[in-house]
Amino acid sequence: MVIQGDFSLKELSFMKLKSPFRFNDLKLSLKDIYSPKNDDSKGRLISLGSSIMAAFYNVFITGIFYTGFLSMYGISITGVGIVTFIPYIASCFSIFSSSVLERFQKRKWICLAARVYFYAMYIIATTLMPQFVHDPDARLVWFIVILFLAYSVAAIFNPGVTAWFYKFYPEDTQRRTKYIVYNQIFSSIVSSCVLLFSSLITDSVAGSPMQNTIILVMRYIAFVLVLIDVAMLACAKEYPYPKAQKLNLAQVFTLPFKYRKFLYCMLLMFVWNYNSNLNNGIWNYHLLNHLGFKYTLLNAMSIAYTVILLLTQNVWKQLLYRYSWVKTFGLSVLIFIPTEFIMFIIQPGQAWLWVLASVIQNTMSVGMNFSYSNILYMNLPEENSTAHIAFNTIGCNLFAFLGMMTGTFVSSLGGDTPRVILGLNFWAVQYTTLMRALVMFCLGFVLVRFWKSFTRDEDIKMIERQKEELLKQKIRRQLMGKPSRLAFLKSRK
Repeated sequence: MVIQGDFSLKELSFMKLKSPFRFNDLKLSLKDIYSPKNDDSKGRLISLGSSIMAAFYNVFITGIFYTGFLSMYGISITGVGIVTFIPYIASCFSIFSSSVLERFQKRKWICLAARVYFYAMYIIATTLMPQFVHDPDARLVWFIVILFLAYSVAAIFNPGVTAWFYKFYPEDTQRRTKYIVYNQIFSSIVSSCVLLFSSLITDSVAGSPMQNTIILVMRYIAFVLVLIDVAMLACAKEYPYPKAQKLNLAQVFTLPFKYRKFLYCMLLMFVWNYNSNLNNGIWNYHLLNHLGFKYTLLNAMSIAYTVILLLTQNVWKQLLYRYSWVKTFGLSVLIFIPTEFIMFIIQPGQAWLWVLASVIQNTMSVGMNFSYSNILYMNLPEENSTAHIAFNTIGCNLFAFLGMMTGTFVSSLGGDTPRVILGLNFWAVQYTTLMRALVMFCLGFVLVRFWKSFTRDEDIKMIERQKEELLKQKIRRQLMGKPSRLAFLKSRK
């Protein structure tokens, strides 16, 4: 998961390692941010509870269990790819969100109703439909229709929930950062524990009809948790909304071209969304059905991300402060590339090799996620920001859709039948890793070489000042060290 936030390099400086961990400090910090004593801190407490609850039920309805759910009803690897890119098409309806939501002075209940509708369609309707439709091709069509109807409504009303709870974000930068990081860490820990426990149960009955039953039961449990989550959200106060500026559709596609650095950042995000979705969804299918990896193994690597996040977050924050958001992202991407070649050659029975590559990928992903989280906000113009954010949403989803279309097309060329090359089995989906590596090399090179073209002027000046200070400190240490070395040489004589 990506940590969201809007931080400058200057604001990031306080996040460097300062002192050892102390439980009392953590307790006081949590009490300062989360408390039922006033409406704002109560809203943050509800937001934390909702994040933890969502982390709990999302384990059962997304990721590897979602892929397993689709494959148990005869959906092929091509079908999985088609189903996976439906949300990206439907999300383009977000352009109408502002015009719809501004009609409601009190949006709380309609947004929560839309949330219940989404999960009722996403969980209940998709779970019940295969009981009445038995042909795999017909099931695929129904999956597409149901998911499109669900995500179309979510695209319009989800921004309302975001705006509602954004009011509870602390004004102080340091407290806001702690709030975001705590939500991320607690959610990751909960999802990791649930993921491990559910994977062990599922793998314990692998190969029997009971495995499919467990996957279905987990989906129904998830819907009950969704209702609890919605009830929890309903307890948060809803503040009045400022009068929103009406969004001109033409402005969405013309305004960004007036801001060069913002446009460069958007191109970065578009390319990355394309690349990230080249094998999104179908790769889990490949690991489960072609390589024969178990749920526990795959989910253990997802859990490893949380552990690596906790261990390396301070290191990555220091790198961000020293090299900038964009350059750190580019360096992480370049180091990530060799793992794509490892993924390309992995064969059934080589789980150890996959684990090795996954650990490296998780480590680099922490840095990429931290960096990527601020790309949108780094050069976001204050004027007509709604139009610029809409441009970002539409562009990212469009390129994600194109990436998934490309990956689905490549995987469909061979489907579930491998080609034997030099005694090794290669499925068509594996070639998407080589495509990802090529895009990553081009993107990483551009970001490392031309990082200043993407970075705010004030951040560039800060980094250059920091380099000058480090150089001065180095020279000072060398000058101070010379007398001692001369004295040492004289003593030797």
